[in-house]
Amino acid sequence: MTDVGKLSGDDAFSRVRYEKRKPAIDGSYFVKEQEKKAPYSELAENGMIQYKGVVFVCDDANQALCLGDMTDEKNVLTIPLEKGGCLKVNRSNIGDLSRAITMFSAEDVRRILAAIAQDAQCTRKYQEIEEMEDSVMNVTADHTEEDGGEQTVVIGE
Repeated sequence: MTDVGKLSGDDAFSRVRYEKRKPAIDGSYFVKEQEKKAPYSELAENGMIQYKGVVFVCDDANQALCLGDMTDEKNVLTIPLEKGGCLKVNRSNIGDLSRAITMFSAEDVRRILAAIAQDAQCTRKYQEIEEMEDSVMNVTADHTEEDGGEQTVVIGE
């Protein structure tokens, strides 16, 4: 048998791929797909990870590690992780996540903190927009009352 280390370029790659294959019933070869798993699932027992009192649920089908209630997607942050898969966190469970942050790799911590900061900034901007809309509506309502209930549109001022 040829030493894989002595094969060059594509030959070495082909040899390694060939050795990983198993013959199918009809004699052809196929490569078994790697089983999809949730990130950090090696720490799980019965599909759950308990770390510093915080319980994460492994969702292997979606390659996600989940913290909190996932029923309302609008209230869930989805954070892609370094080695694939994602962390899904309910916004009301950010405090729990901070207690368990040391469970994650340094790169994943960076990604998590960046996502939380970005979410906080977006939330602030959204609130500013709502406040501006409310103040515009109040000004419009005040002018309508001053005109005796009639609405007037002034163009070109």
